[in-house]
Amino acid sequence: MIKKWLSSSLLAVMVIVLLVGCGSNAGKNSGTNAETNAPKTTTKSGQTTLKVYTWYNLENEKFDVIKAEFEKAHPDIKIEYVSAGDNNSNEHVKKVDLAAASNEDMDVIMFSSPAHYAQRLALGMLEPLDDYLTKDGLDFEEEYSVDTKVNGKYYGLPGKSVNFFVAINENHLKEANLPVPTDWTWDEFLEYAAKMTKLDGEKKRYGTYFHTWVNPYLMLANSNEPNNSYLVTDDHKSANIDTSSIRKSLEIRLQADQDKIATPYAEVISQKLNYRPQYFNEEASMILTGTFMIPEVGGTDKVPATFKTVFAPLPKSNKEDHITSDITSDLVTVYSKSKNKEAAYTFVRWFTTEGIIVQGRNIPSWKKANMEDVLDTIIDATNNPEMVDKESALYFFNESKMIARPNPPSYTAEVEAVLQDEFDLMMLQGQSIDDTIQNAQQKIQKIVDSYQ
Repeated sequence: MIKKWLSSSLLAVMVIVLLVGCGSNAGKNSGTNAETNAPKTTTKSGQTTLKVYTWYNLENEKFDVIKAEFEKAHPDIKIEYVSAGDNNSNEHVKKVDLAAASNEDMDVIMFSSPAHYAQRLALGMLEPLDDYLTKDGLDFEEEYSVDTKVNGKYYGLPGKSVNFFVAINENHLKEANLPVPTDWTWDEFLEYAAKMTKLDGEKKRYGTYFHTWVNPYLMLANSNEPNNSYLVTDDHKSANIDTSSIRKSLEIRLQADQDKIATPYAEVISQKLNYRPQYFNEEASMILTGTFMIPEVGGTDKVPATFKTVFAPLPKSNKEDHITSDITSDLVTVYSKSKNKEAAYTFVRWFTTEGIIVQGRNIPSWKKANMEDVLDTIIDATNNPEMVDKESALYFFNESKMIARPNPPSYTAEVEAVLQDEFDLMMLQGQSIDDTIQNAQQKIQKIVDSYQ
């Protein structure tokens, strides 16, 4: 499946290189924010209409509120969403690539990960925002907690802040006579999973569930690394697989599967399981996930909250390590071929500051937001706020050292596909951890070398 997806993605990229890369050098050497010569997209009333591409479920994520509040503050700009729906970010980037290849109008593009951002930036699809920031008198580092700079320029502003933590079913904790973890190791995480696993009876329940994403679920112990925490080194010059952290990450996954304390990997991929149903249907007691789950555990009309969720910091590799968590974000960008760049930047800046707070669903990357007030707003807006444990959530934010990672290379998809293939051989066909690491290290180094 991954190879098939990658092949189709590469085909789309080749088309875009022809249509976008040759026609626009905004991502590489534009250095200017001048509008294109094409006429702006306007309505009969003279409003500028912005096409905003996103993957969010518009209803669940209250994008109607964002539209209403923005248009109220900026009556000369109208928002029109194009969404993949159901929070499917992979389908979203396919839509974006197709729109670019078809020369369709786009103004604002949201990306769920730095990898998607870096890949489209390399194709010249994103407009540098430095001139706009300078015009507004803004110091990026004073405004935002996540750095989006690439090659000395800012091509996007960070949207919601995503920190990784562990969400745990409080009933299952109490049933196993376990306290809410406040400082724990990966070994203790596995012990918790074992004690909450119940495989007898008609309905099986595993202590934990690991989703299919390479990052972070094949790189669990890398979260404790202050530098070089990705599959290639921070300078993008070397493969970074033959490390104690990757070895520990693979050991965690293999042990959890062999001890039957995590949803079996073979079932995860063969049945195309997803972390949300696994957790909300109480088929997994705890999941490593992002802070975007805070409003969801409070319940929605479609998925009511039937149990209380508590939160724990990410486990550590060693007792003496600091409590840490990666901090990343969505990225909100202006399309380099937009006919409405000034208006698009206005929306991007508003959305990444006031907009996310008005939305009341996510933690903003904007440093000037009051964290406790934001958390209160998010929890109070859920259907069942009593099912969200604010105390443990605040503890996580206050006690974890948040580490902002460098943007990954543009060839991230190739690198992650290699590790995924070797991981599958380990989990499904018995390949050793040593061979998995050695094979991935060599193959990824070849990819890195080809881009030097």
